[in-house]
Amino acid sequence: MTRFLSLLSIVFLSTGPASAASLIGTWAAEPDSKGQVGHIQIVPCGAALCGTVVRIYDEVGQPTTTSNLGRRILRDVRQTSANAYGGGKIYVPLLGAEFDVDISLRGNRLDLTACNALSICRSQIWRRVP
Repeated sequence: MTRFLSLLSIVFLSTGPASAASLIGTWAAEPDSKGQVGHIQIVPCGAALCGTVVRIYDEVGQPTTTSNLGRRILRDVRQTSANAYGGGKIYVPLLGAEFDVDISLRGNRLDLTACNALSICRSQIWRRVP
């Protein structure tokens, strides 16, 4: 019995808390064509998740302000499986348009794929901001 309890405790301790696999938090997007990096804060938004640009850094890492600061760029994102999210939209400022988005959570990394109506897709990696 002691051996069974020890094995059971190892399984529970190694899986970590359920909240560890969550998009909630702040994420750094890849640099844009000007070298600027946006930090996007993802929070619950009703029954879904939304993401807003909360900080922007220029190409040398200095805080800057653009018209995208404060802009909601993710909306209606819902968890579809353990580490997958979809059903939502992402706004791409460079194109001034929204696209369907699928997101995979891989630890402190998000793999985002946005597709247009013709199924032409682009991907980007975001990193969790400590």
